[in-house]
Amino acid sequence: MAAIRGSPPKWKIQTVEELKKLISSHPVVAIVGFRNVPAGQMQKIRREFKGKVEIKVVKNTLLERALDGLGGDYLKLKEFLGDQIAIIAADENPFKLYRMVEDTKVPSPLKPNQISPVDVVIEQGPTPIPPGPMMAELQMAGLPVAIEKGKVVVKATTTVVKAGEVVKPEVARALERLDIKPIKIGLDVKAVLDSGVILTPDVLAIDTEKVLEDFQNAYQKALNLAVNAAYVTEETAEILIIKAFNDARNLALNAGIFAKDVMEDLVAKAHAEMLALASNLTDEALDDELRSMLSGLAQTVVQTTPSVEEKEEEEKEEEEEEEAKEEEAIEGLGALFG
Repeated sequence: MAAIRGSPPKWKIQTVEELKKLISSHPVVAIVGFRNVPAGQMQKIRREFKGKVEIKVVKNTLLERALDGLGGDYLKLKEFLGDQIAIIAADENPFKLYRMVEDTKVPSPLKPNQISPVDVVIEQGPTPIPPGPMMAELQMAGLPVAIEKGKVVVKATTTVVKAGEVVKPEVARALERLDIKPIKIGLDVKAVLDSGVILTPDVLAIDTEKVLEDFQNAYQKALNLAVNAAYVTEETAEILIIKAFNDARNLALNAGIFAKDVMEDLVAKAHAEMLALASNLTDEALDDELRSMLSGLAQTVVQTTPSVEEKEEEEKEEEEEEEAKEEEAIEGLGALFG
């Protein structure tokens, strides 16, 4: 039976229904552009995405019909249709999906007559190009080059093309000679629909390492606040118990409270204070036991204290090191002005 004149072909109707099913069966849907992406790179992307997300290249008109058919929040995606696009349907977190798509991009050179999306700046310094005919190509591109010590060098940092400008053929050739690939080619996220919310690249492009660092700092500050405020939580309970134990122990030691856990420390403290007091008394006021204790203490101090000769030797070695450093500095200056 022939199709009714004016009605869309059967394959288009089928494609729209497949798109509707694909989009509605996943919580996250992204619209991505793939202009200038080589076929080989696109095939590689499909292989890498297989089993993780579903990607489908579609015509704008067919996708628009599918979105109209779904209605509701899906209509928000119509704003981002245009150019060469594909849709990605996923169960992934939208931020993770964005990172996956960004990772498809690879460094690429600018082509002749292409509109550059970025400023291309050539820094001052040596180039990998040997002296010869290719030097003239760099000059034609507007680069101030010269030969120094057998190498072609750029004499001054130069912007050879600005964002929004058409890339001249001679500039494209010069960048190719210099192996400069200023842009990245790959899938380009236009928008992601996540549970009815539209997320654009400016929102999705977050620095995950910076966010993690911020979370760690916030956690540490919250933990410190909770401990100082004695706010008991699962994370602070053990810390607060240890802090309370140490505070109680210090209080008992300083107040001289005879508690079982501090008795040994109290006795040691009293003994040290007794020896300190005895050291201020005359020898006649001490008994044999105290003299013996103080003598042993003095001997320990002598053993752990450097002798005058040792101190003089150390000071002499330090002086010799300083003199050696000064001589090296003088020799260095002599080499500069010699």
